[in-house]
Amino acid sequence: MTTPNMDTTLMPTTSLPSVEELLQQIQFLTQEVTLLRQQQQSTTPSLTSQTSTQPSSISAASEVHPVPVSHAAPSSSAPHPQIKVSPPEPFDGSMEKAETFLSQLKLYFYGKGITDDFQKVICALSYMKGGIAGKWAHEKTKVIDSAQFQEDLWNDFVYEFREVFGDPDPSNTAKHKMLMLKQGKQTADEYVASFRALVSDTGYNDAALVDQFKAGHNENLRNAVYYIPDMPKTLEGWIKWSTRLDRQWRQSDAFNKSVTSSSSPFLKAQTTKPQPKPTPSNPPVFSSSRSTVVQARQPDVVPMEVDSGWKSVKPLICFKCRKPGHKAVNCRSTVNINAMTHDELADYFGKLHLEEKEQKQEDKKQDF
Repeated sequence: MTTPNMDTTLMPTTSLPSVEELLQQIQFLTQEVTLLRQQQQSTTPSLTSQTSTQPSSISAASEVHPVPVSHAAPSSSAPHPQIKVSPPEPFDGSMEKAETFLSQLKLYFYGKGITDDFQKVICALSYMKGGIAGKWAHEKTKVIDSAQFQEDLWNDFVYEFREVFGDPDPSNTAKHKMLMLKQGKQTADEYVASFRALVSDTGYNDAALVDQFKAGHNENLRNAVYYIPDMPKTLEGWIKWSTRLDRQWRQSDAFNKSVTSSSSPFLKAQTTKPQPKPTPSNPPVFSSSRSTVVQARQPDVVPMEVDSGWKSVKPLICFKCRKPGHKAVNCRSTVNINAMTHDELADYFGKLHLEEKEQKQEDKKQDF
C-alpha cells in the first residue's frame, strides 16, 4: 500500500505559515488517516479469503490492489467545498461580546469544515487578542499540548470561557435591556430584531413579553394597533401588525413625498401657489417737444390699505403763519413766514415756541 505524497502540502514556504494554513494541513492529514484506515479494513478481508482458497494468487492480489489505492486517494481525500464565512472578530474579553464571539466561531467552524475539538480550541485561541482575553489565551497555549487527546475538549473550553468572560446573571441583564429598549427612530423591523434577541434570556411568558413590547413601541404605532377591530393578544400578533402598519405608513410617506417633488407640469400647476403680481413702477416719460423729464401720471385707482384713514389724519397747519387750526387762505395773521429772512424766521419761531410752552404751563395749572 502506498501513501500519498505530502511534500507539496507540508513543505513550509519562505515565510511562516498562518494559523489557517496549519488548520487546513491538520484537517487534510486527519482525512488521509481516516481514508487509509478504511482502505485497510476493506482490503484485509479480501486478502484473507484469497490466502485460504488460492495461496498462489496472493502475489497477483498484491499487485492489483495498490493501483486503485494510488489513484483513488488524491480524488477522495480532496477537501470538501468550503463556504465563504467571515472570520470572527478578535475578542478582547468584553462580557457583552462573549456570546457573540462563540456564535461567530460556530459559523466559522461550519464554513471551514472544522470538526476536531483540538482544531476548534486552537482556532478560538488565535482570535483572542488584547485585554484580559489575550493574557488568558496565552496561558492556555502553554498547556495546550497536554490536552490534545482529551475527550470533550471543546465543550470544556466553552464552559471555562463562559465562566471567565460570560455574564454571571444573563436573565437580569436581558430584563434590564428590554426595559430600556425603545423604538425611537428605528423601523418596526429593527425594533423587533432587537427585542427578539432578548426574549430567550428574560424567561418572561407571552403576556409579559406583550407588555414589554408595547411599552417600547412608538405611541402612534401602538395606537394604530389598538384601533384594529380584532386587536392582537399574543406577541407574534403584535409583531405581525406593528411591522405591517409601519411598512404601510413608510410607503405612504415616501409616495406623498415623491408626488410633492414631482417634475410634472400638471402637478406643479396644482401644488404651486400663485405668486402675487408685482406693482409696476412708473418709469419716467421723456417729452418729445422738450428735453425735460416728465413724471408719468399716477394711476387713478389707489389700492385700499387697512387703517389708511388713520394715517391721513394730521393736525391742520397754516403754511403762512405756521399756526394750527386753519388754512393759509383763511389766515387773518399779518405774519407771512414765506417772506421772512433766516434771522427773522429764527426769531419768530423762538417766540412761537415760548408761547406754546407758556400755554402748556397754564393748562396744567388749570387742571390742578
